[in-house]
Amino acid sequence: MKIRRVIELKWSKVRSQGVKGPRVQENILKNNHLNPRTLEPWNPNGFTLIEVILVTLVIAILAAVIIPRVGFDTAPRASVEGAAHMVASDIRYTQECAMSTRTSKTITFSAGGNSYSFAPSNNLDPSGRLPAGVTTSALTLTFNSLGEPIAGGGGSLTVSGSGGSKTISISNYTGKVSIL
Repeated sequence: MKIRRVIELKWSKVRSQGVKGPRVQENILKNNHLNPRTLEPWNPNGFTLIEVILVTLVIAILAAVIIPRVGFDTAPRASVEGAAHMVASDIRYTQECAMSTRTSKTITFSAGGNSYSFAPSNNLDPSGRLPAGVTTSALTLTFNSLGEPIAGGGGSLTVSGSGGSKTISISNYTGKVSIL
C-alpha cells in the first residue's frame, strides 16, 4: 500500500510539471537521477558561483603579488622610447619654426646631456629637457627657411638610458625625421 502511494505521488508530480506520455513517466519513476523538466541527468559535479568567485579572487591576489616581483619593469624602456619621440617631435618643431618664420633655426644636442637648446630662442620653444637617466649623443642641426637641413642633415642622434637606446635619423635633403 505504501509503495502504491509513493508511485501515485510521483505520478502526480510528473503530471504537474507537464511531462507527457506513459513511457516518459515510467522512465522518470524508475530513474530518480533524471531531471523531470529536461530529462537530463542531474549534474552534481558543477561549481557554485561562490567557488568560482573565490578562485578568481585568489588568482587575482596572486597575480598582484607575483607580477611586480618577476621583473616586468617597463618604465626604463618606456622612458627611452618616450624621450626619443619627444626629441623627434622637437626636431620637427625646429624645422617647421624655420619655415614659418622664414629664418634659420638650430637645435643643439650635447653628448651625454639630458637637455638641448634652440637658437634663436623664443618663448614658444619646448623645454628641451629629457627624463631623468636619459641622455643623447652630440648633434647640431640647422634648418633653413625652406625646412632643409643645412647643417647636421643626413646625421643621426642616439637617445639612450637604462632601458636601451633609440636612434633618430634625419634625412639629408628633406629633413625627414625617423626613429629607428
